[in-house]
Amino acid sequence: MSGTGHSGESKLGETGHGTFIKGTEIQEFYRDCNVLITGGTGFLGKLLIEKLLRSCPANKKIFILIRPKRGKSAEERKEKLFKCVIFDSLKAANPSFHEKIVMVSGDISLAKLGFSPVDYEMLTRQVNIIFHLAATVKFDEKVNIAVPINITGTKEIINLGRECVNLKSIVYASTAYSNCHLKDIKESFYTPPLEEDETINYLTTVDEVIMELIMPKVLGEWPNTYTFTKAIAENILRKTASDLPISIVRPSQITGTLKEPLVGWIDNFYGPNGLVAGVGMGLLKTFFNKGELKSEIIPGDLVINGIIVAAYDVGV
Repeated sequence: MSGTGHSGESKLGETGHGTFIKGTEIQEFYRDCNVLITGGTGFLGKLLIEKLLRSCPANKKIFILIRPKRGKSAEERKEKLFKCVIFDSLKAANPSFHEKIVMVSGDISLAKLGFSPVDYEMLTRQVNIIFHLAATVKFDEKVNIAVPINITGTKEIINLGRECVNLKSIVYASTAYSNCHLKDIKESFYTPPLEEDETINYLTTVDEVIMELIMPKVLGEWPNTYTFTKAIAENILRKTASDLPISIVRPSQITGTLKEPLVGWIDNFYGPNGLVAGVGMGLLKTFFNKGELKSEIIPGDLVINGIIVAAYDVGV
């Protein structure tokens, strides 16, 4: 799905007579929908918010789960979010675009996503589409942090989705490396490293010193806690949410944007971005590499296009 102003996209807006020009099938899918996004302040989250506002302007509200921060109100954090350069074109075209955005205080690692009872009930009545992007992406994250965020948070998203009275679809952002110990990976589910809830929950209670010692045994064929928890989360979706309209998107290493909303925009140094920056600045002189292997990378805006289409694909 191309962005506004690019070839191949229908323009969607008011005609001046109080009616709307019909958009593409995907734009029409999002018409009058309320969207909930977790991870909205991250790299992909910002791109998703911008793309939905620009290319699917007939949606109603975009709710963003945001963790409480000392000394910062939700409105202050909202203001900071939209100071990002990728929203400049939206500001110029429609200065009031941010009125569709509703910041909702929560925490994905907590029961009911940390929402207040009032907010939770409101979301179950209003939300139609859920994008679950939030995760800790640190490869060496401690288990007692990675499990509540990447696994428990996914369980809570499923619970919320099941209570939404007008749910159309859920998209879970995973990773192409959730089963990286396998040579060939298809659009299928695979056997996870752990399945029993009791065992998974137990990992969060183990003493850190002991966990450090047993970690290689716990991880098994998975190289780090990131891929380990993502594989488990995918399996939870398979086991407990097969009755819901859910899509799993597995991007590879995500880099700066190809063209939307800006060419080459990036706001982090994760993965290949840090490598390129280190070499370019002359700080990184050497690194280990297997020359015969190809690095799988994908621009952030292409990932977002896929995520938006995935919601449509399982929701129609």
